[in-house]
Amino acid sequence: MHKTHFRGKVLAELVSRTLVAVILILTFYGAFAYYVSKKTFDSEMGTRLTVAARMASQNIRSQWLAYLNGKGKLYEEYRRVLDQQRELSQTENIFLLDEKGHVLVDARGRYEVRELYWLLQMDPDPFYAALKGRPSASLLYQGQDGGVYKVAYAALPREAGEPIVVLGLEANATFVAGLHQFAQVLFFLGLACLTAGAGLMFIFGRRLVEPLRVLAEASRKVAAGDFSSRVVVDAQNELGELAQAFNEMTQQLHAHNDYILESMGNGLVVVDLNGIVTTFNRAASRMLGVPAEQALGKPAEESFKPFPDLSRRIDAAVWEGAKFKDLEMTLSEANPTIVRLQTGPLQGSDGRVLGTEILLTDQTEVRHLENRIKASEKMATIGELAAGIAHEIRNPLGAMKGFTEILGRKIGANADAKEIVEDIASEIEILNKIVTNFLVFARPTHVDSHPMDLSEAVRTVIPLIENDAERRKVKVVFREGRPMTALLDLEQFRRAVLNVALNAVQASPPN
Repeated sequence: MHKTHFRGKVLAELVSRTLVAVILILTFYGAFAYYVSKKTFDSEMGTRLTVAARMASQNIRSQWLAYLNGKGKLYEEYRRVLDQQRELSQTENIFLLDEKGHVLVDARGRYEVRELYWLLQMDPDPFYAALKGRPSASLLYQGQDGGVYKVAYAALPREAGEPIVVLGLEANATFVAGLHQFAQVLFFLGLACLTAGAGLMFIFGRRLVEPLRVLAEASRKVAAGDFSSRVVVDAQNELGELAQAFNEMTQQLHAHNDYILESMGNGLVVVDLNGIVTTFNRAASRMLGVPAEQALGKPAEESFKPFPDLSRRIDAAVWEGAKFKDLEMTLSEANPTIVRLQTGPLQGSDGRVLGTEILLTDQTEVRHLENRIKASEKMATIGELAAGIAHEIRNPLGAMKGFTEILGRKIGANADAKEIVEDIASEIEILNKIVTNFLVFARPTHVDSHPMDLSEAVRTVIPLIENDAERRKVKVVFREGRPMTALLDLEQFRRAVLNVALNAVQASPPN
């Protein structure tokens, strides 16, 4: 029904607008041709009538017209002469007018003597031109019998002192009737041509409109989201190019749509109103472990059968209109992926529901990261506790080291006792180093870097290891190289160099 309406509407507009244009053109052309023909014939008739009036006026003498008092013998003689001239010129009537336009005599006897010729009230200019010696013709006019007529005027030759008399020659303009008949024939011929043209346009218009209908139907499918629609048009013209451009456009839209869907990080599944999966992107296939070709075109319950909990909620969304937002679940024991589920109706541009949209977001890494953050927070708490304990241990170690130094001074020359005290001090130093490293690990400090000269930074560590080196009879040699600047946290760098140097002193044999 919709297709017929589309085709009929376009055909009606095509035929009606073309016919209107053709009618306007024919009307203008017919009116122009009628006007030009009538003008040409009118001018030609005026010229011929003027010549005929001038010739007839040469054959009539005016010297006896002054004696005309009524319709007597003189009147009849002039009427006979005029009637002869009428027959010779094959005109409708010939009459004589005085200089004021009164009829003196006419060939047909239609006018009374001294009757004012009625046409002079409508078109007096040709008459007055004839009075001045210039033969002229009147405009076309309609007579009492309904016919169209034209009058030519010419003055009669006269002697000095004779009155001016004008001859009027009246002729029937039969060509006007012919023009009317021609216009009627042209009208009916044009009507027949228009009817035939309308039929031909309807026949050819159907061939023109059918590809447009196919394009419109395919466009509606594309608007509904079906980018696989293609148009087959065999026309080798602009319609064929339009169909090819449409197919290329839908192909690019399809590829672009697939690119967007496949590039999404979230899984997207679309189920139509019949419960069939129409969209299943790469992310959804990765999360669910289901190939897209096994899910597309299949019922949703079959595609999600390995995941009972997820399948139950999708069925509720598809068939019952349930909406889920940020619902987290584990897919299954075999697939421990954690997903966040969102569902909602899929609507077209006109607001009509086309199906159900299902969005799956992989939350597995997020949950693992949260767990690691919690573990880190727990370890940080343990580190703070351990740092406190290490700090408490470090205090008595410092006191013990001080006592060993006092004890070493009091022992004096007892070599064995002095060696024992030195061993105790060495072990205390090892414990202190372990506690110091533990504190550094438990409480990582903020790095405060500044440009420093490496040689200067290392030189500040030398005094800290000289006592241990002297006790162990190890010679410390510092050779300064070329200046070199680096970004350093001085305290942490000194601590690192100190640890390395103490380890080297303890591992070195006496000199």
